[in-house]
Amino acid sequence: MFLLARPEAESSDAVITGTVPVCSRNASVLFDPGSTYSYVSSYFASYLVVPHDSLNAPMYVSTHVGDAIIVDRIYCSFVVTIGSFEICIDLLLLDMVDFDVILGMDWMSPYHAILDCHAKTMTLDLSGFP
Repeated sequence: MFLLARPEAESSDAVITGTVPVCSRNASVLFDPGSTYSYVSSYFASYLVVPHDSLNAPMYVSTHVGDAIIVDRIYCSFVVTIGSFEICIDLLLLDMVDFDVILGMDWMSPYHAILDCHAKTMTLDLSGFP
Protein backbone atom coordinates (compact mmCIF):
# COMPACT_ATOMS: atom_id res chain seq x y z
CA MET A 1 0.00 0.00 0.00
CA PHE A 2 1.29 3.45 -0.90
CA LEU A 3 0.18 6.65 0.86
CA LEU A 4 0.85 10.09 -0.58
CA ALA A 5 1.03 12.93 1.91
CA ARG A 6 -0.60 16.28 1.42
CA PRO A 7 1.60 18.88 -0.34
CA GLU A 8 1.80 21.37 2.54
CA ALA A 9 3.91 18.83 4.46
CA GLU A 10 7.07 20.21 2.85
CA SER A 11 8.32 22.24 5.81
CA SER A 12 10.43 19.40 7.23
CA ASP A 13 12.38 16.57 5.64
CA ALA A 14 12.27 14.51 8.86
CA VAL A 15 8.56 13.64 9.01
CA ILE A 16 5.48 13.09 6.85
CA THR A 17 1.99 14.48 7.48
CA GLY A 18 -1.35 13.68 5.91
CA THR A 19 -5.08 13.46 6.41
CA VAL A 20 -6.18 9.96 7.37
CA PRO A 21 -9.54 8.67 8.66
CA VAL A 22 -9.31 7.76 12.36
CA CYS A 23 -12.51 6.30 13.87
CA SER A 24 -14.31 7.40 10.67
CA ARG A 25 -13.30 11.05 11.19
CA ASN A 26 -10.60 12.77 9.11
CA ALA A 27 -7.55 13.49 11.24
CA SER A 28 -4.44 15.56 10.68
CA VAL A 29 -1.77 12.88 11.19
CA LEU A 30 1.97 13.10 11.76
CA PHE A 31 3.88 9.93 10.81
CA ASP A 32 6.86 10.23 13.13
CA PRO A 33 9.61 7.59 13.09
CA GLY A 34 11.25 9.45 15.99
CA SER A 35 8.32 8.68 18.28
CA THR A 36 8.24 5.35 20.10
CA TYR A 37 4.50 5.55 20.79
CA SER A 38 1.40 6.89 19.05
CA TYR A 39 -0.74 9.71 20.42
CA VAL A 40 -4.12 11.40 20.06
CA SER A 41 -4.79 15.03 20.92
CA SER A 42 -7.27 15.73 23.69
CA TYR A 43 -9.19 17.97 21.27
CA PHE A 44 -9.62 15.20 18.67
CA ALA A 45 -10.39 12.55 21.30
CA SER A 46 -13.19 14.71 22.74
CA TYR A 47 -15.19 14.26 19.50
CA LEU A 48 -14.98 10.46 19.53
CA VAL A 49 -16.93 7.91 21.49
CA VAL A 50 -13.99 5.76 22.53
CA PRO A 51 -13.43 4.83 26.18
CA HIS A 52 -10.09 5.58 27.79
CA ASP A 53 -8.14 3.87 30.55
CA SER A 54 -5.57 5.16 32.99
CA LEU A 55 -1.99 4.02 32.62
CA ASN A 56 -0.60 2.00 35.54
CA ALA A 57 2.26 4.48 35.77
CA PRO A 58 2.32 7.95 34.17
CA MET A 59 4.84 8.51 31.37
CA TYR A 60 6.91 11.61 30.71
CA VAL A 61 6.98 12.50 27.03
CA SER A 62 9.60 14.88 25.64
CA THR A 63 8.38 17.34 23.04
CA HIS A 64 10.34 18.68 20.07
CA VAL A 65 11.06 21.86 22.06
CA GLY A 66 12.46 19.94 25.02
CA ASP A 67 9.50 20.18 27.38
CA ALA A 68 8.26 17.11 29.26
CA ILE A 69 4.54 16.36 29.34
CA ILE A 70 2.93 13.83 31.68
CA VAL A 71 0.79 11.25 29.86
CA ASP A 72 -1.52 9.15 32.02
CA ARG A 73 -4.42 8.08 29.78
CA ILE A 74 -4.70 5.67 26.87
CA TYR A 75 -7.46 5.22 24.31
CA CYS A 76 -7.71 1.64 23.11
CA SER A 77 -8.69 0.34 19.67
CA PHE A 78 -8.75 3.49 17.55
CA VAL A 79 -9.40 2.44 13.95
CA VAL A 80 -7.00 3.97 11.41
CA THR A 81 -8.10 3.55 7.78
CA ILE A 82 -5.40 3.32 5.10
CA GLY A 83 -6.96 2.74 1.69
CA SER A 84 -9.44 -0.09 2.32
CA PHE A 85 -7.54 -1.45 5.33
CA GLU A 86 -8.71 -0.79 8.89
CA ILE A 87 -5.94 -1.06 11.49
CA CYS A 88 -6.59 -0.79 15.24
CA ILE A 89 -4.15 1.01 17.50
CA ASP A 90 -3.96 2.19 21.08
CA LEU A 91 -3.24 5.92 21.40
CA LEU A 92 -1.87 7.82 24.38
CA LEU A 93 -3.67 11.08 25.19
CA LEU A 94 -1.35 14.04 24.65
CA ASP A 95 -2.14 17.75 24.95
CA MET A 96 -1.06 19.00 21.53
CA VAL A 97 -2.48 21.40 18.98
CA ASP A 98 -0.50 20.86 15.77
CA PHE A 99 -1.89 17.40 14.94
CA ASP A 100 -4.90 15.27 15.80
CA VAL A 101 -2.85 12.05 15.84
CA ILE A 102 0.82 11.12 15.87
CA LEU A 103 1.55 7.64 14.55
CA GLY A 104 4.87 6.42 15.90
CA MET A 105 7.00 3.34 15.63
CA ASP A 106 4.53 1.17 17.59
CA TRP A 107 2.16 1.62 14.62
CA MET A 108 4.70 1.69 11.77
CA SER A 109 6.91 -1.26 12.75
CA PRO A 110 4.36 -4.09 12.41
CA TYR A 111 3.57 -2.92 8.86
CA HIS A 112 7.23 -2.50 7.84
CA ALA A 113 6.65 1.18 7.02
CA ILE A 114 9.15 2.78 4.67
CA LEU A 115 9.10 6.56 4.81
CA ASP A 116 10.55 8.62 1.99
CA CYS A 117 10.64 12.02 3.65
CA HIS A 118 11.98 13.76 0.54
CA ALA A 119 9.10 12.53 -1.64
CA LYS A 120 6.66 12.73 1.31
CA THR A 121 5.44 9.16 0.81
CA MET A 122 5.05 6.13 3.02
CA THR A 123 4.88 2.50 1.91
CA LEU A 124 3.29 -0.15 4.13
CA ASP A 125 3.50 -3.93 3.83
CA LEU A 126 -0.09 -5.04 4.37
CA SER A 127 0.31 -8.42 2.63
CA GLY A 128 -0.53 -10.33 5.83
CA PHE A 129 -3.84 -8.50 6.14
CA PRO A 130 -7.05 -10.34 5.25
